[in-house]
Amino acid sequence: MNPPPEPRPFRLVALDLDGTLLNDRGEISPSDAAALRRFVGGGGLVVLASGRMTANIRPFYDMLDIDGPTIGYNGALARDSRAAGSRVIVETPLPARYADELIDYTQREGFHLNYYLDEQLYAHDDPNLRRFADLYSRQTGASFLFVPDLPRFRGGEPTKCILITDPTVPGKPDPRHRDELYESWHARWGNEITVMRTNPEYLEFYHREASKANALAAVACHYGIEQSLTLALGDNYNDLSMIEWAGCGVAVGNATPGVKAGADWVSPLTNDESAVADAIQRLASSRGSV
Repeated sequence: MNPPPEPRPFRLVALDLDGTLLNDRGEISPSDAAALRRFVGGGGLVVLASGRMTANIRPFYDMLDIDGPTIGYNGALARDSRAAGSRVIVETPLPARYADELIDYTQREGFHLNYYLDEQLYAHDDPNLRRFADLYSRQTGASFLFVPDLPRFRGGEPTKCILITDPTVPGKPDPRHRDELYESWHARWGNEITVMRTNPEYLEFYHREASKANALAAVACHYGIEQSLTLALGDNYNDLSMIEWAGCGVAVGNATPGVKAGADWVSPLTNDESAVADAIQRLASSRGSV
């Protein structure tokens, strides 16, 4: 296993939630919480970065008993801390022509679509598709506003969209399953916008310039923090840009192979083993937290 980089006085730690800070039960370990509080107590800034909505990221700051900026929607929207009024730092919505086509396609073909606009989550009110909304709510804590006519939003620029469907079954191809849909949509729009697979059921669509990396760069600039003094941890492909941008990028032990390949260091510990606390202890010198 590769040795950890030399410690440095990091001023910012950016953390993915699911699969990184959160264990497989959706909890923050006491060790991780204590390490992050020490980091903030030493003058550092913690930035929580997720595909979730802002409202579904903020409660984790409450659990940690700290405050900080949020990077939501996989980087399409970053807001300042509560103490700073949660002001928008950067926002990069999905252009209307892509969102409109997704609305039309999912209505015509009978798919569930998450449509995020002005920090609200909308979906078509279809009982036959409710199981997908229920799945998403269980996984993220998000609340839906169900509407009878999702096409009412045509012409709008949502923060992002997610098509939620059944996961792909190895050896049993189905054009309505997630990976098969990804191949189709990525071939069509992959050079124009970001088409991203995240959870096994999720196919996400957002602006080409919306990424955790670009949002983190905007947050660091906003706070006057040098890129070299940023530390980022993640596990999945939507974290890779942030890991590659940061002064030091860490893949937790349960990360996907591609994320591990792009990281400066791969933790020997997983999200179930307090990888965040271990990384801060190993990598952050006195200015950071220890």
